[in-house]
Amino acid sequence: MNYSDSERISSYLGDFGFKKAKDENDADLIIFNSCSVRQKAEDRVVGKMKDLGLKKRKKKFLIALTGCMVRKSSTKNSPKENQDHFVKILKPLDIAFRIEDLPKLKDLIEEASGKGTKSKVTKVKTPKIDNDYFHIAPEYTSKVQAFIPISTGCDKFCTYCIVPYSRGREVSRKMEDILKEAEELVKDGCLEITLLGQTVDSYGLSNIDRQKKLFNYDKIDAGIEPPPFVQLLEKLDKLYSKGLRRVRFTSPHPKDASQALIECYGRLKTLMPHIHLPVQAGDNTTLKRMNRPYTRERYIEIVRALRTQLPDIAITTDIIVGFCGETEKEFENTYKLYKELEFDFAFLAQYSVRRGTYASKNLENDVSRSEKARRWHRLNDLLTKITQEKLKKFVGKEVEVLVEKAEPATQSLSSVSGKKLTLYRGKTPHMKEVQFEAGRKNLKGTIQKVKITKAENWVLFGELA
Repeated sequence: MNYSDSERISSYLGDFGFKKAKDENDADLIIFNSCSVRQKAEDRVVGKMKDLGLKKRKKKFLIALTGCMVRKSSTKNSPKENQDHFVKILKPLDIAFRIEDLPKLKDLIEEASGKGTKSKVTKVKTPKIDNDYFHIAPEYTSKVQAFIPISTGCDKFCTYCIVPYSRGREVSRKMEDILKEAEELVKDGCLEITLLGQTVDSYGLSNIDRQKKLFNYDKIDAGIEPPPFVQLLEKLDKLYSKGLRRVRFTSPHPKDASQALIECYGRLKTLMPHIHLPVQAGDNTTLKRMNRPYTRERYIEIVRALRTQLPDIAITTDIIVGFCGETEKEFENTYKLYKELEFDFAFLAQYSVRRGTYASKNLENDVSRSEKARRWHRLNDLLTKITQEKLKKFVGKEVEVLVEKAEPATQSLSSVSGKKLTLYRGKTPHMKEVQFEAGRKNLKGTIQKVKITKAENWVLFGELA
């Protein structure tokens, strides 16, 4: 979501005269687009901002903060009672703006610069945009891959998570706006679209969405029509005839993983055979303390249904170890769940207190740091073993790779031929990273058939088929 928001910020600034600086020393405006899911991320932003404060004494430039850390759009020149917490406590910070207030950024820049100040940042034309920041066309960083946010905010209120407080309540975009953005991308040569949302599969189902009557909820609730997210996937799939080849989404929530969504796998041409489905814990008591509204049994049921629908689907997940009150038995249940379901990969985190969350105020962080580390390493050892076994199954097979990166090859065995080779990197439909070398013209941004010859260190290696 941060990458997608940054593309819109870049486009907005470009529309009224800003150009990207070579580096921070050449900049008139530096914007931090923050993630605050974990306390460590917030601390890094604050530390970096303080470092930049020393440079501001030598050269005038503005520092702005957006993303999940911001609660109020304001500047140092705003009335004290209207200022964001970080504007108040961080001397170098000039501007804070919520991402949905991006259309107001020019006014905030002018306010921060001061009335009558002759500054480069105020000598800009006003772009013609409305107050919906989603209507700002992004400056996409890739021609063939794009992120499309379909909703913002979250209504789940997991006890360890700050997102509902930072991003606000869940609000979905109109389907016609999403489809219009997708159609324009495909027309310009986009091959892969990733749909974004804090809980992407609850698209169109929030209380705010229902109040706005975005969909026919009588038919949806009665099962006559599929959930809005499935409707969206089906409409996007029709863009296959116009050149769209891949659709992904992140991250779904198990609570909203409907049977209709499961049945999309193997049925829709563009939907890739991979799902990232965060479980967070494999014990019902732990899940309850986390306020995750599903059980271990329900999660297993979803995974089995997915594999029945599409046997070779790749399933990845998120797991937190050492959450408040997690006993050894509860951890063992998580370990057993991982062993039983054999995930393709997982992002493992040791629980850390996040200020402002329900857990930070009401639950005791009572698992020691050493015990968290022990559990993490034990689970990571299992992850490493299973992931490598999964990768080995691709050796000898031919896969399609969407090439994302290209760089000069070094120390290649095949370079003895004297040909100038390039090292390419990309992803398979199953979201596996592939590296291969080739001497042809630039293949970046194309889909290539690659025969896998080796699986090593989380990566597949191959050669052009």
